[in-house]
Amino acid sequence: MKMAPKYKSGSGWNALLPSRVTKTLLPTSRRFRNIVIGAGYTGLAAARRLAELHPDEPVLLLEASTIGEGASGRNSGYLLINPGEPSANAEGFAADWAARQMNIVQAGLDELKTHVERYAIDCDWDDNPLAITAAATPRVEKSARATVSTYRKWGMNPREYSQSELTGIIGTDYYRYGLESLTKVLIQPAALHRGLADNLPSSVHLVENIAVQSVSKSSPFRVQTNHCDFTADRVFITNNLHARELGIIRNRMIGILTYGAFTPELDDSELARLGEEPKWGILPAHRMGTTMRKTNRRLLIRSGDSYENELAPEKARAMLTDLYRNRFPHMRNHTFEFVWGGFTAVTHNGGFYFGEAHPGMFVSVGCGGAGVLRGTSQGKLLAELASGVKSQLLTDRLRMAGPSWIPPEPFSMIGAKLQIAFEQLQAGRER
Repeated sequence: MKMAPKYKSGSGWNALLPSRVTKTLLPTSRRFRNIVIGAGYTGLAAARRLAELHPDEPVLLLEASTIGEGASGRNSGYLLINPGEPSANAEGFAADWAARQMNIVQAGLDELKTHVERYAIDCDWDDNPLAITAAATPRVEKSARATVSTYRKWGMNPREYSQSELTGIIGTDYYRYGLESLTKVLIQPAALHRGLADNLPSSVHLVENIAVQSVSKSSPFRVQTNHCDFTADRVFITNNLHARELGIIRNRMIGILTYGAFTPELDDSELARLGEEPKWGILPAHRMGTTMRKTNRRLLIRSGDSYENELAPEKARAMLTDLYRNRFPHMRNHTFEFVWGGFTAVTHNGGFYFGEAHPGMFVSVGCGGAGVLRGTSQGKLLAELASGVKSQLLTDRLRMAGPSWIPPEPFSMIGAKLQIAFEQLQAGRER
């Protein structure tokens, strides 16, 4: 049984941080009121909120990977309030679905900011980011300009950037047009993940490098791991894609890997070739495009998509090197110090599974590409759902549609690979 990804390379973000003591001590008790499976942003938020609501009930939080090395520490560090896909909303959700969705995500941002300030988490938190969504081709520029019109209908007035302005900012004339993105904060994702995990309430017992192998479907739940078995009155499944291995929402989500790389630290002359700003972020206006960041004297580049299986590191390096060279041919060299891949769960309609799957079993999974803020918000709401705490945010979250059905293998593989190939072809220069 495939319980968690065994990545071929470590996270570049995590490699930049000091060493950390992994929490592997098993609890003396094997019986808990609440067990949370998965210590990404969703699981951390759920465990924290359970501890706040029930301070006298110890919470067991199980993580198959090491904090900072899982998907939570492998993203690009953009905290966006993008509302997501309209198709992920239930019929009649409301005409103001975008505002309601963004309120849910904004709640996650507010929660994270509170913890970063309270625990002085050093994660390069930048809440005044220069973050731009950029288009490299006429067709995608047209789409990006339509996005500006949509934002204005929502009451926002994003700044627009001409090609010459973008060239001055980032040091390349590769992009034709840009608009201010919905990015509210840029972070060092592995540092944030580690900081949150290392400042949990005392009643939360975190165990890393422990793989849950099965969970029974009724309370009291038997949670089997590769070390020992536990029993819980309630379980919270927050391990995203890997919930499939526990029999949760199979044929509702697939795994897609994207790839990131960091240059070595650049000297002053090389940094100047990346534009006049000390740091910036570029998001693609096309879903198959390339994400970049100029941060901490390095260039981050993230792109590529593969279905369920990780590319060989040398293949990922070659792909990212080509994309780097295409954008910045004037750089003296195009080497990377770190190259890594990371899983995300993708659903057909963009919906997430959220709610009580069986009596006492609460699930929030399927969060593709927006897990930092949505995961934080939904983890907290999941704990409140289990505890009978009502709010408008929870009502809105429950009214959203879940993930639609995906055909079983080999049909899902064939369909996904064809769609990836087609969209990459369509993306062209946006890649």
